[in-house]
Order: sequence, then C-alpha cells, then structure tokens
Amino acid sequence: MSSLEENKLLVTERKILRKILGPTQTEEGIWRRRKNKELEDLVAESNIIGEIKAHRLCWLGHVERMGEDRAVKRAYLAVPSGRRPVGRPKYRWKDEVEKDLCDLRVDDWRETAQDRPKWRLLLSEAKTHFGSSRYPTN
Repeated sequence: MSSLEENKLLVTERKILRKILGPTQTEEGIWRRRKNKELEDLVAESNIIGEIKAHRLCWLGHVERMGEDRAVKRAYLAVPSGRRPVGRPKYRWKDEVEKDLCDLRVDDWRETAQDRPKWRLLLSEAKTHFGSSRYPTN
C-alpha cells in the first residue's frame, strides 16, 4: 500500500470520526470541528492502517498453517509462468506482507506462524507498531 493510499484512508477515517463524534464547543460558546490531535486522544485504538496490516498478517499466518493440498496455499506458493510487460514491476501481496514483516523485524515468521499464541502476540504488536500514531504530522 503506497503512502498516498494510506493518507487517503487516514483522511477518510478522520472524516468519519468527526461525523460520529460531532463538533465541540469552546469556552466562548462557539462550535468548531475537532482537530486531529483531539480525535487521536478520544479514540484510543490503532488507526485503520494498523488494522489493515494486522489483518493481512493474520491471513498470512492462516495460509502458512494450511495444508499443502488446499487451493489457497497452492495459489500462494505458485510461481506464474510467462513474462510480464516491460515497465515497473507490479507489487504482489506477498511482497507487501514481507515488507510489513521486515518493518516489524521478524526473521523467522514461518516458524512463528505455526505457534498460534506467538503469532497472536506478533499481530497485537503489529497493530500498535503500524497504528501507533493515528495521524502522522507531515
């Protein structure tokens, strides 16, 4: 997921939260929209990016534990034949997940995925790592 896509998701999330939480009234009695920091303070959960990446890792662990005869596992492990057109290489789901695991500094993820309690711990760590700052300042 590119940073442009991530930014669009965060903007949409903030827009929805502003609708849900509504405006706030100042001491002078003037109504105003909530600022990003106020939204971050009110909502104590990870942002949508952390949730997406954690769910993606959750699915990776599920696929890794599957039997080799399952269609999903065969598709995951398959190497397509043929050539791609000239140009920038297309990103694959597998590449994005491996980048997330690299960001988490996880080396032996295949081994960890076999142990469900350890994998769940990794998923909770991913939520806090990727969703720690709800609204990054640019």
